[in-house]
Amino acid sequence: MENVRREIKTRDTKWARELAKFLCEKTNLTPNAISVLSVIFSILAFFDFCLYPILNEKFYPILAIFGIIFIQLRLLCNLMDGMVAIEGGKKSPVGDIYNEFPDRLSDSFIIIGFGVMGETTLSLVFGLLGALFAMFTAYTRVLGGAIGVEQKFLGPMAKQHRMALLTFGSFICIFEFLLKGLHTFISPAFLIIVTIGSAITVKRRVDYIAKCLMEKNG
Repeated sequence: MENVRREIKTRDTKWARELAKFLCEKTNLTPNAISVLSVIFSILAFFDFCLYPILNEKFYPILAIFGIIFIQLRLLCNLMDGMVAIEGGKKSPVGDIYNEFPDRLSDSFIIIGFGVMGETTLSLVFGLLGALFAMFTAYTRVLGGAIGVEQKFLGPMAKQHRMALLTFGSFICIFEFLLKGLHTFISPAFLIIVTIGSAITVKRRVDYIAKCLMEKNG
């Protein structure tokens, strides 16, 4: 199966290159360790979101801010592990495993945690469905690669889109002190979008794979 890499414009920015250089030259962090670190930040996001049903509403804006921070740190790790591996020349023989497997855990922790945040059965159901379909988007892409089709990160709800959407949802929840109970609406609403968008993404990727196979086999 071919080794593919998602196209990310941020990878070409000066700050990203400088941070990757710092990690390569000034730390002992390996790309695989950075991938594991992304899961740790996702677990922190999960527990942060799970505190909504427990803590007093005055803490909701703080929880929302920390949720945003943890999601972005997760994405930063996803960016840096590849840059340290490729640009930094620290690629590992098992790097492909660490490149894929931690992402599946991270998606699940964050999306399910967002469902728990909503404090309703509806939000939890779509948290679980959103995590399931998010995993299927990756599975479908990798399946295509396994049977000889070029892997493409087709949207509309690829990883960066899912995380951007939940980051935006968390940002809106910062205003909890003005609109009490906002998270109980935001959580299911955004997760429904994630779930439907991921389902469409799966279909697009399956259609792409089928088309490639049909063309390949005449």
